[in-house]
Amino acid sequence: MQQVLEFFEKLFDSSDWPARWNCGKWSQFHGWLYIVSDLLVWSAYFFIPLIILRYILKRRSQARFVRLYFLFASFIMACGTTHVFDAITFYVPLYRVNALIRFITGVVSWTTIFFLIRELPKAFSMRSARELEAEVEQRKKAEQKFRNLLEAAPDSMVMVNETGTIQLVNAQTELLFGYGRTEMIGRNVDLLLPVRYDNTHPFRSYTAMLISESDPKPWGIEVFGKDRSGREFPAEIRFSPLQSEDGLLITAAIRDVTEKKRMEQEIREANSSLEKKVQQRTIELERKNEELAHFAYVASHDLQEPLRTTSGFVDLLRKQYYSQLDENANRYLDFISQSSDRMKILIHDLLDYSRIGREKQLETVDCNQLLQEVQADLTLGIRETNASISLDTLPAVTGYRTELKQLFQNLVSNSLKFRQPGVPPAIGISAEKENGHWKFSVRDNGIGIEPVNQDKVFIIFKRLHKRSEYEGSGIGLAHCKKIVELHGGQIWVDSIPGQGSTFSFTLVETLST
Repeated sequence: MQQVLEFFEKLFDSSDWPARWNCGKWSQFHGWLYIVSDLLVWSAYFFIPLIILRYILKRRSQARFVRLYFLFASFIMACGTTHVFDAITFYVPLYRVNALIRFITGVVSWTTIFFLIRELPKAFSMRSARELEAEVEQRKKAEQKFRNLLEAAPDSMVMVNETGTIQLVNAQTELLFGYGRTEMIGRNVDLLLPVRYDNTHPFRSYTAMLISESDPKPWGIEVFGKDRSGREFPAEIRFSPLQSEDGLLITAAIRDVTEKKRMEQEIREANSSLEKKVQQRTIELERKNEELAHFAYVASHDLQEPLRTTSGFVDLLRKQYYSQLDENANRYLDFISQSSDRMKILIHDLLDYSRIGREKQLETVDCNQLLQEVQADLTLGIRETNASISLDTLPAVTGYRTELKQLFQNLVSNSLKFRQPGVPPAIGISAEKENGHWKFSVRDNGIGIEPVNQDKVFIIFKRLHKRSEYEGSGIGLAHCKKIVELHGGQIWVDSIPGQGSTFSFTLVETLST
């Protein structure tokens, strides 16, 4: 420790050694060659760090490995200092200072080696100038491709940054808004929007959403745009996020929907007008239907009086003069009487047809009980034909009880009437639930219906057989169709001639008035 203290106390003391000129046999040439060489090395080692430091200071923002530059500069300057002190010792033997400087040089050298080992892998991982040039070229091509796509887009394309400053636009934007490209780039996107959007800026709303969400999605909105002349127009804007080296960018595809809105308005007006016309026609149709039903009711009712008179006089003629008339006259009276009876049945059926739905009273109808009543009413026909009727468990439905009873009675009567000769009618009635409604089926083993006639049987007054073969007015199935439609359902027939028919109809589960 004493030696260390003595070393630093005599740091600049040169009395312990002779000048280097006096140590050994130095010739003038050899000595000055040594001195000049040391001074040249020192001057070079002095200017190299200055050049390095000047470069670092000049390109401070771009320089990398700055600490290593400073260490390298310190190392070179320390080495140069040892050389200058070697030259000084020829005249002033400051060997203690020289030793200290050499020690400092060694410390700086090893520190530089340590940092060099640590930083060299990073330095070697850096891309070469050729690689950087290739990357720049590739990026330029990608940017050009992006610009070409942007220009080819059919919609106006506007790219803004997080603050709403316009970065890029395409030709469609110039056409839509009336501004030149240079007039828009660098300006805030407020330029393209009406003043009323200042507090509810759609670009700002989307930017806030992008910042708050970890995985933002494209977003569409309808706003109004404003062109250079101040004209406002409806526009659809679809935003998409784009991450770049410059930060978050927002691409907005803007489409003028003025024509679309006009067409939508025309469609709405046309629909409204059509709805009004439909309502008017519906009201008019209902009124005419009521008038027609009333007319049919009145006409049928008024026809009964002369018909009763005709029937009455025919009966009187037959009672008082039957024996006095010849055979032809009596046959004529029979024809008149039969025609009057058919006319009575026809008028009765017409009255029933016109009454359907006139007195509407919705109620819950137990179809099992209803079919028992129908069978009771048709007891005579069932016994005469030796018919069998099988019933599945039938549901209760909401409907008009009188009309539903008439519906089942007409269908069962039809099966009894159109039976095969010598074959007892077998009638089956079932129901199943389908898609919110009940489907009823009435099956029989009767004569069946030809396929070409299956759509005609529901037409009023349509008869498929001669009156001499099967009695009837031709109203029964038309009656059934009207009742089913009154209940919001449909009716149809599936039939095979000679094997029988299945009449199916649907009734909604819940019927509202």
